[in-house]
Amino acid sequence: MTPPLRAGVARVELPTAVGLPMMGYGARVGRASALHDPLFARALYLSGQSDCLLVVLDLCLLAPAQARGLREQLAARTGVAFERIAMTCTHTHSGPDTGLSEALDGRKAPESVALLLDAAQRAGEQAVAGARPARIGTGCAESRIGRNRRRAGGPVDREVRILRVDREHGTPLAILYIHGCHPTALGHDNLAYSADWPGAASRRIEAEMPGALAIFALGAHGDVDPRTRGLQDVAREGRSTGVGFEEMERLGDEVGTAVARAAACITTTALADIGSAARSIRLVAHPGASSEAERRERLASNRSAALRALGLEPARRIRSQDLFRLAYERTRALPADERRSLVSKVRLDLRDRQAAWFAGGRAADVEVQVLRLGPLRLLALPLEPTVDVGLDWKRRIGATCGGAPAAILAIANGWLRYLPHGRNFLESNADQGYEVLTSTFQPDAAERLLAAGEELALAMHEEPPRAHN
Repeated sequence: MTPPLRAGVARVELPTAVGLPMMGYGARVGRASALHDPLFARALYLSGQSDCLLVVLDLCLLAPAQARGLREQLAARTGVAFERIAMTCTHTHSGPDTGLSEALDGRKAPESVALLLDAAQRAGEQAVAGARPARIGTGCAESRIGRNRRRAGGPVDREVRILRVDREHGTPLAILYIHGCHPTALGHDNLAYSADWPGAASRRIEAEMPGALAIFALGAHGDVDPRTRGLQDVAREGRSTGVGFEEMERLGDEVGTAVARAAACITTTALADIGSAARSIRLVAHPGASSEAERRERLASNRSAALRALGLEPARRIRSQDLFRLAYERTRALPADERRSLVSKVRLDLRDRQAAWFAGGRAADVEVQVLRLGPLRLLALPLEPTVDVGLDWKRRIGATCGGAPAAILAIANGWLRYLPHGRNFLESNADQGYEVLTSTFQPDAAERLLAAGEELALAMHEEPPRAHN
């Protein structure tokens, strides 16, 4: 007999004391001075033949170790298996610092970070404890707030994937909506805490659907910005200036209205398969060395090339942050194409030097997690996938799982920087693009992660029903 579907939701406000460092923009000067709109930890728990718990934080990023610690605590306190817990961030660039650098260095984070993580844990616990009989259904809306930032007219996925969760008698309990667009309408000039356009979208959904908790999850967004921003260009500085709160709210209202209208038309059912599966894939970090000696040799060669490009002595010893500053200072008067080429050489050197820090070595075991929420298949990755990665996932699941709807959960269970699709590395001037310049792993990473996710999804699609403990 199929166990009845149960669902629980929770929302816990994140502590946002003014005067603390913010996260998201290197160009930002100053600390948080105000709260524009509250930030939350939101959680959704679903239980049927198996179960899963999704916790979404209005934060920019978490380190893998931070996400792993939260999942371990939640598994111990709720009984939900570790591999069936997903921890994601909405990626707002107007939230508090999360202690990412301290976590990557193995140092203790500030007390303010511990308070953020505590709120996330409480949200997860409350969602599990509050589970009641429920119904779910899926649908989609269309959004036009995003644009490809790598090139004019580049690909954009307009779909907003929706999971509607109802109480037993049909009133809406939660609206989970997933879309791939950076929450960066607000820029580095903003010093007020805000969830950016997803916060405004959630407020609109909740106003249109009383009694429902709106939960935004970030999809494949790596090369998609709000249409209020221009193209990414390493030859131009100061491109992270944003719009004001009024325009940000308009973007969110646009998405929220579309989602609410689509969600109102979704039919829900109490018969739905719930589950999750995960595995790890060993990925090689830039610059792709097979030994530490080879890595150091490649880094030395890259650094010499970067110094020569700036007219500096190739054997000169210089800190990376100073080289980055010099790259822009020394090329400021050059034509854009020439400046772009020279700055990119420096940034490639910096990318390869930083990759091992983010990966924790020359290679990393990267978790691939697939959540099955009724017919919906979500691929959770600790990276920022480009839109091509997201479209590839949808294509694969459509072919493998009988046309099932699918989406990516980005920045899930930690953050390891950008994930361009393999073909993004082959595009003209790819090495001058921000996403390639801010990636951690070799060009085959996306293919290997997608293939692993596809295998997990297929196994879940074919396995017989089973109860969870």
